[in-house]
Amino acid sequence: MFEQILGGLVAGGVYAALAVCLVLMYQMLGVLTFAHAGLGALGAGSMLWFQSVGLPAWVCVVCGTLVGAVIGIAVGWIMARFFLERSVETRSAATVGFLVVSVAIGNRILNGATYSFPDPFGGHSISVAGQGVPLATIVELLLAFGLAAGVSLGLQRTFLGAQLRAMSERATTAQLLGVRVGMLTIVVWAFACAISTLALVFVLPTSTTSFPPLAYLIVPATAAALLGLLQNMYLAALGGLLVGIAESLVLTTSLGRYADAVPFLIVGAVMTYWRRKDVWSEAR
Repeated sequence: MFEQILGGLVAGGVYAALAVCLVLMYQMLGVLTFAHAGLGALGAGSMLWFQSVGLPAWVCVVCGTLVGAVIGIAVGWIMARFFLERSVETRSAATVGFLVVSVAIGNRILNGATYSFPDPFGGHSISVAGQGVPLATIVELLLAFGLAAGVSLGLQRTFLGAQLRAMSERATTAQLLGVRVGMLTIVVWAFACAISTLALVFVLPTSTTSFPPLAYLIVPATAAALLGLLQNMYLAALGGLLVGIAESLVLTTSLGRYADAVPFLIVGAVMTYWRRKDVWSEAR
């Protein structure tokens, strides 16, 4: 079982980083985005071009992350320009469109072929109780929990954090008070897309190069974010680990072919709990 738990950390690290980005977007902009994995995968996929011109692996990673940030700037501008005054539901639904577009573009880029992506860690691993854990997984976990700590503190203890919290609740009022809502929206999208790109950069060298599975990593990430109730980034990061471990454990049983259903079961359970809580509150 210990071996399966360590194996679940590989996927769990990606889920954790993406889940923190989801909570970040919800807390800062009041939008539940379904496109982050797809947009991040586009940025990570651009590393193939940088690799083809002979750049070192770490330079490819930096350039790919910058591409992810540029994609985030473009999407953020669209959201700020056309969806700023819309409801949370409308803004969240709009991100499904970006998911579809990213999958269409990604399929054209990768085209179902097999590629060798740059590995910034050279395939190195760390031995834990005799089992090898990829160094990329350790770095990704540190990234997820470090981001959760940094953003949580920033939102609570800085003037910029106060502006972002005000903007997420009432964008129009914040704008009237002098907050540069449009610019901050673009900056947050760029930052989140850059982090999503990094999350996928670390896993691409050991994963499938088919684009849709990369874009649909947003499903287990959403399950992890819901475990934190879209409020607590630490719980979202921990939830990502738990989802990855749960999938790994299920794979070793007779129900292994249903491992992909684990995130959906978690989402259903959390949403049911929320609904029951509402019913109990009304009864009281």
